[in-house]
Formats: sequence, structure tokens, C-alpha cells
Amino acid sequence: MKHEPIPLDYCGDCNCYLNIPIHLQEVRQAIQKSRNSTPGADGISANWFKKLSIKDLTSITSIFQEVFSTSYIPEEWKHSIIVPVPKPNKDKSKINSYRPIALTSVFSKNFERILIQRITHHLLIGKKVPPSVNGFLPLRDNQIAVYKIHTATTEAHTHKKYLLGISLDIKSAYDSVYIDGLILKCLRLGIKGNIIKVLHSFLQNRTI
Repeated sequence: MKHEPIPLDYCGDCNCYLNIPIHLQEVRQAIQKSRNSTPGADGISANWFKKLSIKDLTSITSIFQEVFSTSYIPEEWKHSIIVPVPKPNKDKSKINSYRPIALTSVFSKNFERILIQRITHHLLIGKKVPPSVNGFLPLRDNQIAVYKIHTATTEAHTHKKYLLGISLDIKSAYDSVYIDGLILKCLRLGIKGNIIKVLHSFLQNRTI
């Protein structure tokens, strides 16, 4: 489905934390959290980053800051290698029995991790995320979600009431995201300035 582009105003009152220059400690934390997964097209692994000296990390911090301030994302950072991974207990002769895994540049992953940390902090501090949301948030995981469901079920049973549960799985959810609409929602949540420009650029013109 083709969408008409939405006029987007990136400016306005920009949250200071979201748009301060990227500093060395952020880069180090992002690298420390990275998994030793398969590298992207550039062949650089997460383990390579973890062995860098402070001098090297300072240079990478400067690169990240240049990308952040100009909103120009290197094409290599937006390129993915798709590797089909077979789903368990599925007929391997059928294409829908495989889950596509995208391998991207570790440079890109570390930069993304810095953006995610800032945006998550902004949303949680501003109490913009409902308590019912558990995915991809610190101190909220599937165990917390199960606990909430168990508590609600127990209370309903105790008070002899019904509890309605809905399970929803959206096919190709990430592929069908309307990017301009997503950016507009971010702007309405106060995510403005350089960080939203970079995010918008990151999501556009990706290649495989």
C-alpha cells in the first residue's frame, strides 16, 4: 500500500538529553552490550570493537557524532545481508519454513543502540509508555508480562468475573510500518531535533 508523504516538522522544543553530542561513555556502553553475533557485509565483528583502545573509541565517537549532527547515514550502515534460518519442525523444502535474519553492520548496530538508549530514557522519564507495555524496555520482560496476566486471572477467578484475553500476531509487521506515520508519532511524543532526523534517515532507502 502506497502512502502519501506527511509534511514533518523536526524542530520545536528539542529535549536536551536527546540531542546532546554523543560522548565516549555512550559508545563504550553500546559496545559492551553488543552480542558476538555474525558480522554484516563489512566483516567487522562485535568482538573487534570490544578490543579497541580508548584512542580508537574516541575516533569512533567522532564518527558517530558526525553522523548524528549531519543526519547522513552511510549506505553501508543501511545495507543488510539476509540469511534464511529454518524454523524448528518445519518442512525445509518450503520457503515459508524459513525465518529471514538480517545481518547488518556492527557500526550501525552500536549507533542504533545509542539512539535507542536516549529515546527509551526520554519515553520512560516522561511517563509516555503505558505500564501495560513490557517489550524492549528495561526492568520489563516476558516474566513481568506473565506475572501480570497471572495476577489478573487470579483476581478474576477470585471475584467470579470473566477475563478477556486477545492474542494478535501481525504478519510482516516491521515491513509494513508506515515510516512517515511512525516519525509523526515520535514528534508528537517530543522526540525532535537531530535525533528524529537521524532516525528518519535510518529507516529510509534500506537495501538488501
